[in-house]
Amino acid sequence: MRILDRHVLTETAVAGGAATGAFVFVMVAGNILTQVSNAIASGRVSGWEGLELVGLLFPGVLPYALPLGMLTGVLMAFGRMSSQQELTAMKASGRDLGRIALPALLLAGGLAVLSAWLNLEIAPYSNTEYRRLLVGSAKDNPASVIAPGKLNRQFPGMVIRAAERDGEVLRDFWLWSVDDHGRLTQTIHAREARLARAVSDKGEGILRVTLTDARLEKRQAGDENFARPSSFTTAGTTQLEFPASGIFKDGENFQRKLRWLTTSELLEAIDKGWQVAPGATRKEKERGQMAAMTQLMAHLAGAFSVFSLAFLAVPLAVRVGRSETFVNAAVALGVALSYYLLTSMAAYVKDPDLRPDLLIWVPNLLVVGLAWFLLRRASRH
Repeated sequence: MRILDRHVLTETAVAGGAATGAFVFVMVAGNILTQVSNAIASGRVSGWEGLELVGLLFPGVLPYALPLGMLTGVLMAFGRMSSQQELTAMKASGRDLGRIALPALLLAGGLAVLSAWLNLEIAPYSNTEYRRLLVGSAKDNPASVIAPGKLNRQFPGMVIRAAERDGEVLRDFWLWSVDDHGRLTQTIHAREARLARAVSDKGEGILRVTLTDARLEKRQAGDENFARPSSFTTAGTTQLEFPASGIFKDGENFQRKLRWLTTSELLEAIDKGWQVAPGATRKEKERGQMAAMTQLMAHLAGAFSVFSLAFLAVPLAVRVGRSETFVNAAVALGVALSYYLLTSMAAYVKDPDLRPDLLIWVPNLLVVGLAWFLLRRASRH
């Protein structure tokens, strides 16, 4: 008996591990190619900080990759054993399909616990630190947000372009100021510019620009058709200041998403309500509390999906009975898409009276119910 259990466990662990690794690679690679590589190429972060960013990505994607990996792994393992008549031989020894699948389900249950821990503690911390590192690079060196040769619109009311960047120095610097309607009000060109973070007398974050060999062209108010001559000013060295608090969010005003909260923070949000104003009505507070409760349940339901999808994969693999990887991968993709479609539909419900914290469990209950039904039917044959 122990030999058969080890065989089933080994087959499932190897296939599931390979599938999970593939999904993790795909998910992490997307972020590396977009955010991390761009941050390194633009000089916003150093090479070592880029490696740290890559490391912080893994805890965030692993809870999403584990359900898909175990689903695919169980389909592959049991599909191969079914096609090679190994399951038939095990049944002939007196074991039913549920007993045969017990090692694989125990593995899935253990990984579900691991996924819950990642969802509730490790992933929120990693996601927060990932964002802090990206934002912190802009805080320490505001010039790092300027990609040479490209237009930058991160600073409110401004469009900035620089031909080159050398550390904190921007060369062939252009700055266009626009009003609330997007109309040009001022053009600034300088041979060099240095950007620095500062704090105004009101405690607000500002962008301080030190210009060298600068030329300022200012349009007259109300001159929408360039009918009046603009005023020009030149300066060997000058400083300008612009509001830029949104670029330097850190510390207390660093805005975190609800899914980035740890267990203790979610429990506090459940008690006080998520983003509830001091003078909020009872209904608004209930919505804030329900949003936090739903997020907590979403973390737990997502972790439980590691087990529920693996459970469903056992009878599906027996019915498909194919050892080909692409067939099992296609079945896994179809099941996963159906599951996440149901989960997304449940997540759209916001009204506390409809109990979205309970609706988020409906996909798992449907999957477990279907798996139990199919397993009982498969055990009869």
